[in-house]
Order: sequence, then C-alpha cells, then structure tokens
Amino acid sequence: MTDFIRGTDDMKILLEESNYAFNVMVEAGGGTNADYAEYTSNNFIKSFRHVLQKPDLSRVQLASMLRQAERRKTRRDNDDTWADTMANLVAKGANQN
Repeated sequence: MTDFIRGTDDMKILLEESNYAFNVMVEAGGGTNADYAEYTSNNFIKSFRHVLQKPDLSRVQLASMLRQAERRKTRRDNDDTWADTMANLVAKGANQN
C-alpha cells in the first residue's frame, strides 16, 4: 500500500512539473503546435515510464492516457486538485494496459 501511495505522490509531482513546463513554454511564446498530452509524452516519457514502472510505455499510449484522464477530470466535479485526479486516473489507466 505504501508503494502505491508513494507512486501516486511521485505521479502528482511529475504531472505538476510537466504542467508547469508546458505553461512556461506557452507563456514564453513557444509555439509547439501541441497540446499538453503531446508535449508531455514527448518531453517526459522516460520519467513516466519510471514512475509507472512500464518501460515499454509508448509516447502514443501516454498521450492517450493523459487525454483520457483530462476528459474524465472535466466530467467530474469534485474538490480534488488537478494533479491528484490526474495522477489517480493515469495510474488506473496504466494498470489496465
């Protein structure tokens, strides 16, 4: 159980860092012509492979999981932070694959 909690905390930190990096890039005028999921899957794939313990995770799979989690987060109306909800949804999505 403690490994799951630590993994979820690591996931939250990774999601917050990747979201911050994406926002800085956008605010600085960097035009990547990519959404958050694509940006993150291209720039943070190694970190997500490590945190999810899935060395064979592809960029396409990660982007798909992030987009699916974002859609689910949009449908939910709760008090959880964005990173909390996204971490739980991405972890569940990774375990299903």
